[in-house]
Amino acid sequence: MSGSSITSPQRNEHAFTIATVHWEQAAEVLSAVRRRVFVEEQGVAPELEWDARDAEASHLLARAASDGSPIGAARLLATGQIGRMAVLPQWRGLGVGAALLIEALRVAQVNGFETPWLNAQVQVVPFYAKLGFRPEGAAFDEAGIPHQRMVLKDPDQAVLFDLRRRRLGLDAGPLRTRDPRVIEAAVEALATQATRSLSILTPDLEPRLYDREPVLMAIRRLAAELPGRLPVRILLIDAEPVVRRGHRMLELSRALTSGVQIRAVPESLIEGCDFFLVADLQGHCLRRHADPDNALIDFAGTATARRLLRAFDTIWEQGEIHQELRRLFL
Repeated sequence: MSGSSITSPQRNEHAFTIATVHWEQAAEVLSAVRRRVFVEEQGVAPELEWDARDAEASHLLARAASDGSPIGAARLLATGQIGRMAVLPQWRGLGVGAALLIEALRVAQVNGFETPWLNAQVQVVPFYAKLGFRPEGAAFDEAGIPHQRMVLKDPDQAVLFDLRRRRLGLDAGPLRTRDPRVIEAAVEALATQATRSLSILTPDLEPRLYDREPVLMAIRRLAAELPGRLPVRILLIDAEPVVRRGHRMLELSRALTSGVQIRAVPESLIEGCDFFLVADLQGHCLRRHADPDNALIDFAGTATARRLLRAFDTIWEQGEIHQELRRLFL
């Protein structure tokens, strides 16, 4: 077995894992899944199902978490072609296919493969469209089944789909994106799933991220559930635009002083300051100062979350109420 492994968000009889595997090590179990779906269920001729490209492909294998039995498979070629996507009937509709596809896209990105594409059976074209694939050309027949070539046109759509299924502290694996939609969704998901703490370092309390009702509701909840324990701490670089335009976070920090506090990043530490949110010492959304439009997101990246929190604590100890905010808190 090689590469990474991921675990589904479910923690019940429908939980599953997905791992990257080598054909020479896992041919038997991969073949069992594909034989059940393509040969037995769909009537594909056996001689069409297996070819020489299996040996050179990257393969993904889904297993039931309960007993390790194989439940799904897919393969990926360096040309970008994703194929042999198969999920056993009793496991369909439980997120296995989406997880296989998302992991295939991640493997393609990590390995620098060509733009991902696939030949989708016509009846599942909407499924692939939800993850950013678009039809290209006319439908055609393959192994007696109508197919449609589809090419990945919106990679961040797959990231957004993946993000919506992740659970704080459970689903590890970094997501990288420049899509504002994904960054906003990540901040909202991390904030709403936090149960112990939120630590935020921001240039100006960015309204698109932190002046949104789901995030504000999550902060109100933490402050109410953990009074006196200061579950929400915010480090702010520039308060002038916040005061000028107004921000609902200011009202929260004034009304819930034992649960929400805002301090200024000392001027001596501003240069090179990264922007981030850390949730429950487990998840984070990190944007580097040098490239703030590029985000690194992880819902169970504990090592990075702890490193960011140590940096946050160092700055917090030296911070104080921002001069622009001081008069609002008197």
